[in-house]
Amino acid sequence: MRKLTSESIFQMKLFQEITRVSCVDCFSIASSLIFITKKGTTGRAIGPQGKNIKILRNKFKKNIKVFEESANSVGLITNYLYPVKPKKCEEINKDSRQIIEIEFSSSRERRFLLDNQQKGLKDLKEVLSRYHPNIKDIRIL
Repeated sequence: MRKLTSESIFQMKLFQEITRVSCVDCFSIASSLIFITKKGTTGRAIGPQGKNIKILRNKFKKNIKVFEESANSVGLITNYLYPVKPKKCEEINKDSRQIIEIEFSSSRERRFLLDNQQKGLKDLKEVLSRYHPNIKDIRIL
């Protein structure tokens, strides 16, 4: 069960006023603010040439990440990683632990997650633990 604070409700309301797209969830990770939208509405939320994101970044003084919700963990990861498309992303059960394995086609795409002391991977783990707490680990191949 996700809990919303009064601050996140305010942020969701401001997001909706600026983008004219309803937001499913909003939370903060490190210096970023994450907004999750309904399926098919992310493009409208970002706006032409990222205009809405630039406005939100100036209002909140934080980096903004917007992606679509998904019912399963693999879909959530691929939405989070967009525009980078993993070659393979699958959920594996090993010794009663659920693990996600992500394989990229090039080292350039892999660096999207593993740069800057693996900050991207840590953020992805936080997002995943919020929606799918049964996933114990993410492996990059």
